[in-house]
Amino acid sequence: MDYYYDILLNFQEGYCMFYEWDEFDVIDYIKKIPIYHVSSKIYNDFYMSKIKVGEEFLKEIENKTRLKQNGSLKYACIISDGKNSLGLEFNDKGLLQNKSSLILEDELNINEFMFNISLSNIDYEVVEKENIPKYTRQEEKVKKLIRVEIKDIYNKKNYSKLKYIYLEWFKELKSDYEEMYQEMLKKLDGDLTDREYNIYELIKLSYNNV
Repeated sequence: MDYYYDILLNFQEGYCMFYEWDEFDVIDYIKKIPIYHVSSKIYNDFYMSKIKVGEEFLKEIENKTRLKQNGSLKYACIISDGKNSLGLEFNDKGLLQNKSSLILEDELNINEFMFNISLSNIDYEVVEKENIPKYTRQEEKVKKLIRVEIKDIYNKKNYSKLKYIYLEWFKELKSDYEEMYQEMLKKLDGDLTDREYNIYELIKLSYNNV
């Protein structure tokens, strides 16, 4: 078995790139972790799908991942196809529970490391294809806050505040509150612009001033 040493991993149920890691995330400081050189097909299956690995593979990686602050992760490893790398964490049944991206420096080092490691054939099955998020973690955070706020305002019939947000957002007013409300929700289904980020900051500021 091959190992990689001294690496940071941020296991999340939903995959996010290293530049989206949040200050409140629980970052694992890994001292030692099993690593596998796999084909691009295997890498893509693990990256894009819900996976279940075989019992033999699960036993092979059991308690092999050591943390710098003592302790271990029971079922964890890294896979790489020599171009991309992915941290994986499984439950006791072999189901892939969490994934982690790698910081750029570690990703580049592992890509070089793969030249010295033979290809492995992991026993697994694809349980279900996953939808890869179209938007970044930060974009989803912005959308969620705005959506929750305008729904709360609408449900409480705080129409003056609804008009204020709509005016700041669209630089115009309409006489129909329902029309304004639906237009704001629809706008959040698309790509974000500077206007949405301005509304996000405006909402955050309103809570800071309470």
